[in-house]
Amino acid sequence: MTPVRDDGQAHPIDQLIEPMDARLARAVEPLQVAAILESEGLNDKIARERYGHTDVFSLAETAFSRVAGKAVPPVPDAPLRRARPLAQILHGLLYGLPAALLPAASGLVGAQWLMPGLVLTTGIGWVVGSAAAQIAYTLTGQGCPRSAGRVLRTGLVSGVGAVVLMATGLALARGAPVALIALCVTQLAFQIASGILLFYRREAWLAVMMAPAVLAGIGYIGVADRFVGLLTVCLGVICVAAVVGAAMLLTLAAPDGEDEPPAEPPLRTLLRANLRGLPPAFLYSLLTALFLLQAEARYVLDRADLAIAGAGLVLGMGILEYRAHVFDDDARTAMRRVRYPAEFTSHGRWLLAKGVLVCLVTLAGLSALPLAFLHATGALSPASVVMAAAHVVVGTAYFVAFLLANQGKVRHLVAAQALALAVHPGARPLLPGPPSALADVLLFLVAGLVFFLILLVLMAVSLRDVQRYR
Repeated sequence: MTPVRDDGQAHPIDQLIEPMDARLARAVEPLQVAAILESEGLNDKIARERYGHTDVFSLAETAFSRVAGKAVPPVPDAPLRRARPLAQILHGLLYGLPAALLPAASGLVGAQWLMPGLVLTTGIGWVVGSAAAQIAYTLTGQGCPRSAGRVLRTGLVSGVGAVVLMATGLALARGAPVALIALCVTQLAFQIASGILLFYRREAWLAVMMAPAVLAGIGYIGVADRFVGLLTVCLGVICVAAVVGAAMLLTLAAPDGEDEPPAEPPLRTLLRANLRGLPPAFLYSLLTALFLLQAEARYVLDRADLAIAGAGLVLGMGILEYRAHVFDDDARTAMRRVRYPAEFTSHGRWLLAKGVLVCLVTLAGLSALPLAFLHATGALSPASVVMAAAHVVVGTAYFVAFLLANQGKVRHLVAAQALALAVHPGARPLLPGPPSALADVLLFLVAGLVFFLILLVLMAVSLRDVQRYR
């Protein structure tokens, strides 16, 4: 029932908000109400002349207080910041620590099997680890940390099982050495277990536990003795086992040191409640892994320069994650400083441009390192330069993808990634004549640009939806 004034007529503000009750009821702050009012065509002039308020924001505050049935709650001046500069920037380097063991492992397994095995396990680990982390973050946000830990443990065990089956099949079908199975299992176990340590913000643990293996791997390069290589690989396996053990303990530990944590719903019930969002997240992880790995996998044996050229993206993944958190922190801060949705949108686009520029420059600088190495060894080629440029573009696109994923737009990301795959490798058969490596990587660069531009448009539109940045 609409409240009435003393003269028996409904108050003008109540008449205004009554048709919009369903939309306004979901608002959690006045700025969202202001966005809804502006979408209905209200401006400052109407707010002054019809409702007696100085502007739309003042009117929104009053409307919000009426809908909420209470005064507008105070907004903290300093929102919690989620960006952790050093820890997040180092994530890419931490993921790449086992690379120090590759020379020693290559001497035992053979270069012809090392790189295909790494491509296989990286793809599986990427998909399984990303899917498990996505579910775990969702469950943690719902106050179910023990269930999140169980999902992470399941992801680790299932990923290792899948790699054992695939590596064994490869060894039997192609005559690969048994050592390849051990290599694949070790690499996959590290990939997922290290992700679990980063999930629980244990970056220092990961660095300390892998330090002996990294130092041994660097030392082997100077010795190049087969027996030393065997000892180095064994030490690496021991360090990875320590990482896996630490990851398992973290998933089993009681949250926040509680002796008796509160009961949680059965995991099956929780997964069923979140089932709608799981397939898109899994599909996006699968398409992302396919897009990057298929571009490099064909060159891991005969064109090592092209495989090395993309290393800058691996080193820069932590920076992309950090910049995504910085954007979210700055966006939430801006929400407390602006008065109109249009102001937030304008400021958000500036933040987006700043983040994109930082990521482009940083990835370009990191990509210059492998190119300098190739130049020093006489292996630099036009194709490797283009491959490095493509990884810079794709990496910056994934910065924007992080932002869209944080806004829940995973289905949009799936569509954008599918379009990029339609260009590369989808359009590869359309290349004239026998496709050269240069033509192929140029097509990959075009696919990266298409992906990047699509995500930029989606993100620019997303900035208008101000309630997602509260």
